[in-house]
Amino acid sequence: MGRTEKSQGLAPPAVRKDIRAKQAKHVINKTIPALLASNARANRGVESSELIVDPAPLSRDAPSKAEAESPEDAAYIKRKGQGRRKVKNDRNFEAEPGNKKSQKRQKPTDPSIANLSLQPAPPPPTRNIRILRTDALTAAHILTHPSKYTPASPPPPKKSPNVCILNMASPLRPGGGVLSGATSPEEFLCSRTTLLPSLREPYYRLPERGGIWSPDVLVFHDARAPGDAAGHLGLAERYWVDVISAGMLRFPELEGEEAKRWSRKDGEVVEGKMRAVLRIAERKGVRRIVLGAWGCGAYGNPVGDVAGAWRRVLDGAVGKGRREQESWPGIEEVVFAIGQRGMAAEFAKAFGGVDVEAGPGDGNEEEEEEEDKVAEELRNKIGEMEGQLSKVVNPDLKARMGTILQGLRAQLREREGVDDESEKLDSDEVSSVGVASLTPEQSAEEEEEEDFDAYNESGQDSDAEEELAVHAN
Repeated sequence: MGRTEKSQGLAPPAVRKDIRAKQAKHVINKTIPALLASNARANRGVESSELIVDPAPLSRDAPSKAEAESPEDAAYIKRKGQGRRKVKNDRNFEAEPGNKKSQKRQKPTDPSIANLSLQPAPPPPTRNIRILRTDALTAAHILTHPSKYTPASPPPPKKSPNVCILNMASPLRPGGGVLSGATSPEEFLCSRTTLLPSLREPYYRLPERGGIWSPDVLVFHDARAPGDAAGHLGLAERYWVDVISAGMLRFPELEGEEAKRWSRKDGEVVEGKMRAVLRIAERKGVRRIVLGAWGCGAYGNPVGDVAGAWRRVLDGAVGKGRREQESWPGIEEVVFAIGQRGMAAEFAKAFGGVDVEAGPGDGNEEEEEEEDKVAEELRNKIGEMEGQLSKVVNPDLKARMGTILQGLRAQLREREGVDDESEKLDSDEVSSVGVASLTPEQSAEEEEEEDFDAYNESGQDSDAEEELAVHAN
């Protein structure tokens, strides 16, 4: 079927990026401070944010000494020269005459023990897994107000916990590139909610395992552009979410000739990150959580591997041989909010054929397919260049190929809406060696420090494509 409406031309990417930057600055500098000043709950949520580093498994958390002591244990005291005495005003125990053996403490029967049944415990409730082709905020709104999308759905209880969203965050800078007009998921959240003030500078760099817990984040704008007044939510339409901000593995070491896969080490690292996120959610009493294709796209993580890792972690597999189990009994519903059709299909396959649900306003399929094809072609070119770069010995040729590789990555970042400046490394982490002496892994991190916008504006794109054609042959 053809299009029902005439296509409208778009402004150049640089112009659209500047417009987004101006809109985001207005929201962050004007709108959010005004909301925090007038809404006590949102302000308390910002002040209550906390950094949680490497959370321990809930099943292994031993109770403190004070918690371990029951009231019956505190009912007797021992004093020097007086022996063991019963505390006064304790009605649970009575002194019993007789010999020493008969004076042993007699604990009352615990009601929980008295009511024990020999019947097997009921199986844990089945967790509901859904895949929605939409953004995280729209998915959270669907979970918060299900009756608005499915009339037959009963409304949730008034005092039910907030829906939790995983903020796929930059590990280096609060909000990533939101002030420069980037369009990755973190920037999307920070320009439509009160999340950014809770991401405090002292929390960064984000830990390898763990993240920032931000409760009671107010959503005041829908998925439309921040500058679109029609997307601003009224007082009755606003809703609350909790957010876990955590950073993902960047530029992993991929193995294999055709199908690029994680190395075993990188796979364990990513599963540890995912497990830490779910531990935080379980510890905070989360019942419904919105996840996503974490690290797929510009960070270079294979979609199938990310989906499989989520499946294993949610199923409770831990450690070598998957003998240990770590379950998440409190999490009742998991929604993967994935906008791209190809990624959503990969996740559906990993979770055993779960149906991919179309989100509200899911349209422009032809344009999205074209975008996916171009991005996939860029990824293939980058993979080929990385493989060739590892085999080149000539320093000059290696330097030129490194420059071309940086340009291709810049184009992929621009297409996927990831801001280059948000991913710059700290100066003390930057290697002083040249591109010619870098390994592929070092080159991947070195490219984050370059100003790709300046590179693209310098008119070197055509030269880079010619060099690519020469070295590809």
